Amino acid sequence: MGAWELHLLYALQGLHCPVLDAVMVAASMLGSHALIWLAISVFLLARRSTRMAGVAVLAAVAAAELAVPLIKGWVMRPRPYMVDRSVALIAPAPGGWSFPSGHATTAFACASALAASRGARRGSARLAVVASAFLVAFSRLYLFVHWPTDVLAGAALGLMLGWLAARAAAFVMEGGGRHGGKSATGGA
Repeated sequence: MGAWELHLLYALQGLHCPVLDAVMVAASMLGSHALIWLAISVFLLARRSTRMAGVAVLAAVAAAELAVPLIKGWVMRPRPYMVDRSVALIAPAPGGWSFPSGHATTAFACASALAASRGARRGSARLAVVASAFLVAFSRLYLFVHWPTDVLAGAALGLMLGWLAARAAAFVMEGGGRHGGKSATGGA
């Protein structure tokens, strides 16, 4: 928790207005309990052409939901509002520790899994998912419930977990390499 982190969070408090407050609270709520990402995975699982991407997103959610509590329990970093109680929160205060941001981890894990998955749609759908990941992560700073390094670490962890989830989904769904076909990377 460097001084720069607190200064950045204070600067973000200056952005508050009713419309932005509503957007950030909604973005954070969508990221809570991986709701938006689970909905995306169900949509992807419903179609044969995107099923591998759906499995990858589901695996990414599971990996993030397992990894984050373990790291939080090890690091035990207090949240910004626990350090400075003078900042009025506009959303319910989350409990537990701060590092890494679970919202950022899950959001970027799912965006990464989708981007790395074969069979996922290209273009605007991926852009929307990546934009949603950034919005969810930024909302945690705006709401004064995470430090910038919590969000950055969560995003980095999520990118790695998502990539691994996509690789694992491809491996499992393609028969674990038993058929002598193409590998998850598309090579022979």
